[in-house]
Amino acid sequence: MSLHGFDDDDDFDFQKPQWNKKEMDEQIRRFREAMRGGDSRSQSPSPSALEELVLYCLETEKFDDALNFANLLIESMPYSSDSWQKKGIALTALSRYEEALEALNHATALDPADMETHINRAWALDGLGRYDEAMQTIEQALVYESDNEEALFMKATLLERYEKYEDAVRLFQYLLHSETLAKDAWYELGYCYDFLGKPEEALQAYNKHIDEHPYNYNAWYNCGVVYSKQEQYYQAIECYDMAIAIKENFASAWYNRGNAYASLHRIKEAIESYHEALKYEPNDVPTLYNLGNAYQESGEFQTAIELYTRAVSQDAKYGEGYFARGACYDALEQYQSALLDYETALELMPNMADLWYAKADVLYNSGKVAESFKCYRRAVELNPGDYECWFDLGDTALQLGNIPTAIYAFQKVMELSPEWVEGYYALAKIYAAEDMIEDAAKLLATALKLEPKMQSVYEIDFMMFLSDEKVRRLRKAVLSLI
Repeated sequence: MSLHGFDDDDDFDFQKPQWNKKEMDEQIRRFREAMRGGDSRSQSPSPSALEELVLYCLETEKFDDALNFANLLIESMPYSSDSWQKKGIALTALSRYEEALEALNHATALDPADMETHINRAWALDGLGRYDEAMQTIEQALVYESDNEEALFMKATLLERYEKYEDAVRLFQYLLHSETLAKDAWYELGYCYDFLGKPEEALQAYNKHIDEHPYNYNAWYNCGVVYSKQEQYYQAIECYDMAIAIKENFASAWYNRGNAYASLHRIKEAIESYHEALKYEPNDVPTLYNLGNAYQESGEFQTAIELYTRAVSQDAKYGEGYFARGACYDALEQYQSALLDYETALELMPNMADLWYAKADVLYNSGKVAESFKCYRRAVELNPGDYECWFDLGDTALQLGNIPTAIYAFQKVMELSPEWVEGYYALAKIYAAEDMIEDAAKLLATALKLEPKMQSVYEIDFMMFLSDEKVRRLRKAVLSLI
């Protein structure tokens, strides 16, 4: 749910004269009424007035109106490249890129030398994901006018698309000298620096942009993203709050605000933020999932289950949703439901070690020890550094009478976590049961050094399966080592 990227406010190039807003809005209102009455042509303004209306609508982001006026302008002036270009700009803004490209091709055919048409054509190609063609269009335009700032800006933007951030930075830095594009160049520099792993430079660039354009909610949002990556969550929250103050329905800012609060373990605020995000994007899967996580962390498992269910209903292949819901069922000791979710998740994410570990646990808790052993073994194959899983594998192997595997598993526990007492203690029990008293004593001595409080309980524990004589031998051997 991220908007971290390009500034949408300045993608299109046109002059911005001073308008009488009240008068222009009244003209648009009258024309809309005429359209509803099927009388738009008789009420159509003059060509010069239409040109003004198109520009005004583009400037004020009334793109549907801009398109309607541009179509009327083309009817009046079908051989005007400017009319076709304005239609192309409106269509691009509406994400109707194929139609936009067709309109801009008309404009190019009427005036092949017009730089603005080439630039806007590149924007349309960019919207279609045809980056190579967009770059070729700009490169050809720059052959005729190498210092055209709009074309250079477009080229730098395309370099971002190609992830050639160093090259893009050089062009954007050059454009910092532009009277009209410096503000936008600062914004894009922030984006590039972020991806180059230069957070300080990214924040400086975004702040330069914000100095000139303080109401750009995307810039505030992107600052929050940079701070979040640096785990500076309080600063990130301040930026998200600014973005939300400017645009209250900014779902992504609410979502990331929730993530920042969750990272600070302020679960109540995280939950509030996620709920706000869902007001504006009620079916957003990551938001549903993260809200479920927050409720799960709060111990409200049933509410979490409902949210995870909503998430997987939106995306049936969202494996993390099944995994998380299974964990909630597991916590509620509804093992059959948990197992079904884990198995569904494993179909989607067969190489996730934690998922195999979770399935092993629920099988073990269901009394299916032999099946759980296979899952523990698969989990450590996928994540051989998980000492806790090795311990559970060893414990399960021990219950199944597989002593060699149990010994190997507990040795891995000690190797991976030499400060964790449980590995030494478990292996000491096996050696003691096998009458390897001296080996057991060495392990127990290490365990007691790590956890002296075990001194008062280990003999009682070992008396459960050793004779009194063996316990005395073990005690003597341990005392000689500590």
